[in-house]
Amino acid sequence: MQKTILLAAIWLSLSFSTFAQTVGPTNGWLVIHGGGDISNEVKERFVALAGGPDANFVMIPTALDDSAVSEPGRSGPAFAKFFGIKNVTILHTRNRVLANTPDFVEPLRHASGVWIDGGRQWRLADAYLGTAVEQEIKALLARGGAVGGSSAGASIQASFLVRGAPGTPKNPDGDNTIMMSPGHEVGFGLLPNSAIDQHIDARGREDDLRAVISKHPELLGIGIDQSAAIVVHGDSFFVVGGHVAIHDGKKHNGENYYFLSAGQRFDLRTRSTEVQEKTPLSLTVSSAARTRTLVGTVVTKGTGTLESHGVTEVQHINYVCGVSLYSVGNDVYGAFPNGAHQIKIRAREVNTDILHEYTCTY
Repeated sequence: MQKTILLAAIWLSLSFSTFAQTVGPTNGWLVIHGGGDISNEVKERFVALAGGPDANFVMIPTALDDSAVSEPGRSGPAFAKFFGIKNVTILHTRNRVLANTPDFVEPLRHASGVWIDGGRQWRLADAYLGTAVEQEIKALLARGGAVGGSSAGASIQASFLVRGAPGTPKNPDGDNTIMMSPGHEVGFGLLPNSAIDQHIDARGREDDLRAVISKHPELLGIGIDQSAAIVVHGDSFFVVGGHVAIHDGKKHNGENYYFLSAGQRFDLRTRSTEVQEKTPLSLTVSSAARTRTLVGTVVTKGTGTLESHGVTEVQHINYVCGVSLYSVGNDVYGAFPNGAHQIKIRAREVNTDILHEYTCTY
């Protein structure tokens, strides 16, 4: 009897542990953007992770209202120009029967990148949750593709859908001040056991996930600054531009959340910030112009400040680095001395989440 009880307790413990696990796609990538302007770094990372500008892309504008969906700026050519890509299909319907048909989802089967536009996340749930569209998006991730989304297109990627209160005759857009709306609390679950909020800095939403995590402590709450993003792969993500608020049900210096900064990496399995080795120097980029060489490598030229830790003076430099660098998003790159007028910096090229060392001259 005692053995049976012990085995049952172990099974329940393992089941809860599995249920509570928050881990990204093993093969593919999520690019989860907090809304507002989409920076060059976010665009370039999404395109590179999806296979480059020649790959097949799908854009889903369904979170928008009908008038916005039909605007010229939401067309395929406009989207292609904005992201610097060649092949894109616009996929949109509000008919769940159509969303389940093979012909409708065919573009997803041939794509390696999907971008989900902003608007109201309940529209995405009503149109696609539990349909072949959701299934094919997950299949795209399983074969190594990239799913990106901004604002509503960010929140729908979580398992728990925040701000999902649907439209009514008096309020067609719905009420996005309601964090938990029964009947509209399920997202696509591309990032399991998570709740994702957006526009947190611009709209004063830093603490809004508190109530959600209090009621659902198994969830990881992720609040993303406007124009910032996280890039998720496997058991971690890193921050692109701006800040990200982490809600883990604990107190942090009296607050219900703590912030990650641009470039920081977060371990999804342990739900903790990965500690990076401190470097003696740091490069803060003021301007950055990226070009691709004949052999396919990237070179960035620009201006920045080189700071030695512990020293108040900074050196203003003109640099040339063999990696994609960016000046928008408060990116600071750790660096090491590497001889006269030369440093090694730690950075991630746009097609990876791994930090590597690259040479810069100045």
